[in-house]
Parts: sequence; C-alpha cells; structure tokens
Amino acid sequence: MLAWSFMKRSERRSSLASSAIVTAAGAALALVALAGCGGTPGSKVGVNEVTARTGADGVQAVDIEVHSFYFKPNRIVVEAGKPVELTLKFKSLFAPHNMTCKHPDAGISIDKSKGIISFDPTKHVRFTPTKAGEYEFFCGVGSHMMKGMTGTIVVR
Repeated sequence: MLAWSFMKRSERRSSLASSAIVTAAGAALALVALAGCGGTPGSKVGVNEVTARTGADGVQAVDIEVHSFYFKPNRIVVEAGKPVELTLKFKSLFAPHNMTCKHPDAGISIDKSKGIISFDPTKHVRFTPTKAGEYEFFCGVGSHMMKGMTGTIVVR
C-alpha cells in the first residue's frame, strides 16, 4: 500500500485498469471451466433409438445432438451396404466434444470433433457400413466416455 501512495495518479489508474482486466479474464476462464463441467451424465439418459431415414439419393441420414455428456439418439440403426451420413449438432457452448467410432473392418471410421469455441457447431461424416453387428461410439475427450457419453451403431 505504501508503494501505491507514491505512484502518480495516472500510474494508479493504469494499475487499476490492469487489475480489472486480469480479474475479468480470470472470471471468464472460471465460467468457461464451469460450463464444461456441467451436463447430464449419459448414464442417467435412457436409450434413445433411431432408425436412419433413406433419402431419394439412397443415403441413410441421421441427425445426432451432441450434449454434455450424452448423444441423442444414442442408438442408431442402419443397413449394411448403403452409405450413411451423420449430421452431428454440437449443443455444448464451451465444452469440447467428439464422436469416435473406429471399426474399419466394418467400414466405420468416425472421428469428428468440436473445440472449446467453434463457429460451426455442425459437422458431417459419411461412411458405408459393410458388416452387420453392433459398434460402440463415444466421446474421447477427457473422462466424457466414463460419464456415459457413449452409444451404439447397429448395422443390420
């Protein structure tokens, strides 16, 4: 405080402005961190199954909402041998998420992400499943998968 009294008035104003900026930045970072920690765990969300709709172009289409910490729907039914287009709509404002499903032997290879701040919260992915079965997908960010951010692609 003694140093404060020896500062010129203009230096004090500058010091106060710098302190205000640092405080505001710290509050903003805390808000971002808290926003990424909220959300309903996928383990508390029931199964929401959707069968892909086939368009005139023969492509099976499914819209998926990517929330913190669940996918809606979290069970997707598609047909083998027909192309699939998933439209991922990331609903979380600040938390990063992704959708990962790595089963190349079945024609499925998905790894689409949205960072902390994204101006395009919608991502598209296309693949053609080749083998019937049930294939898990998940969010590979941090502990999101352990919080239940998982789902299943069912290929018939």
